[in-house]
Amino acid sequence: MRCIGKYQVSGVLGRGGMGAVFRARAPVIGRVVAVKLLRPNEMTLALWGRERVERLFRDEAVLLGSLRHKNVVDVFDYGTLGDWPYFVMEFYGESLGSVMGETYRAEEASRALPVPRAVGYAGQLLAGLARLHHAGVVHRDVKPFNLLVADDDVLKITDLGLSKVRGEVFRGPSNVKVGSPYYAAPEQEADPEAADVRADLYAVGVTLFRMLTGRLPEPGGPAAGALAADVGGDFDAVLERSLAAAPGRRFGSAREMAAALAAAHAAWLGRTDGVCAGGERALLAARVPSGGDPPRREPVMVAARHAREAFGLDGLWRPAAYWPGRFVDAGGDVLRDPASGLCWAREAAPYPVSWPGAAAHVEALNAARFGGHGDWRLPTAPELLTLLTPGPVGEGYCQPAVFTQPVRRVWSADRANYASAFSVDVELGYVTPADFCCPVAARAVRSF
Repeated sequence: MRCIGKYQVSGVLGRGGMGAVFRARAPVIGRVVAVKLLRPNEMTLALWGRERVERLFRDEAVLLGSLRHKNVVDVFDYGTLGDWPYFVMEFYGESLGSVMGETYRAEEASRALPVPRAVGYAGQLLAGLARLHHAGVVHRDVKPFNLLVADDDVLKITDLGLSKVRGEVFRGPSNVKVGSPYYAAPEQEADPEAADVRADLYAVGVTLFRMLTGRLPEPGGPAAGALAADVGGDFDAVLERSLAAAPGRRFGSAREMAAALAAAHAAWLGRTDGVCAGGERALLAARVPSGGDPPRREPVMVAARHAREAFGLDGLWRPAAYWPGRFVDAGGDVLRDPASGLCWAREAAPYPVSWPGAAAHVEALNAARFGGHGDWRLPTAPELLTLLTPGPVGEGYCQPAVFTQPVRRVWSADRANYASAFSVDVELGYVTPADFCCPVAARAVRSF
């Protein structure tokens, strides 16, 4: 498929029983967008019928197009391709699921996020849900893969295909489950039509627990504070209430839960700030030397399925060992790492850029002979891995940034294919492919 309406397709972002979502470009202006095309499979049509799936699809487009909120993805066009409709929405290169390293086998471990990031995402999710709930919409499928992450870390709720509008009664087959396993509230699994806003808040609790611990909550299992030392017990009461089996024991609204979460975060900050101000330092996990050879300096193309082995990564795409580097100020806004033989530009490009834009940033540095040199380049993935440390616990929250301009994801020179390259999240410490068009930070390196 080359085009959907006037939009030129450049890739598939995902497929499901209702159809597929494509990455595409708008004509003339070249804006990258996501196009959701309704093309249900035979099983979906047999269960729901064509009339209902088309109605659900149209209602999703109308809802997303009418609710203007920074934490709800925006839909701005609608059309048909043959017999099936499509709608066009904002494109973002990450979801919360990809940030966490969650797979479609949700029971497997994922990456735990630093507490401020986890709480920030949960707060934005609650703000977006508050807007949906005010409009009388229950999402009914809140999960990390349905939460997009914009370039500036703004969370965007998407996929309202299973949502329910206040007063709507439209029962499907009795054997059809609405929602996703592990995230759907107990009452929603028993009777999807009975689910109200508290079912969405249950899913927020599951998501927050997973962000803080890297694990799904278990009935009667350990609290988040017992699983993650840096989290402590400050959030346990919020999580216990949001994950209550009985809806009546949960928070009554997204705003109420957001207020409780903010209070818990304030308590956590007070305790953590006290550790930093008092000079008490919880040690980071020891760095493990990654070997005697310097990191590879020539860019390569590595298929994503081979990247973990090629880059020396664990199951969550993090380094199996950490480079024992120490940075030295080399003057002229340059940092030097004697262990790796690398010099780094202290500042990244001022704004996130595409992969070609990252190359242009490096070319500009060379043209200006930044730091007195003209051999700056994009770092390879192994070179970027030398910047990483084990997860930010204890002292990790107190340390000043080595670089004057902290960034999160950084482009590497290594490609995954002819349309994407690998980037490294230097805050969360993992490698991930990104489409060339995605806005990602650019940081230059040279050898010495």
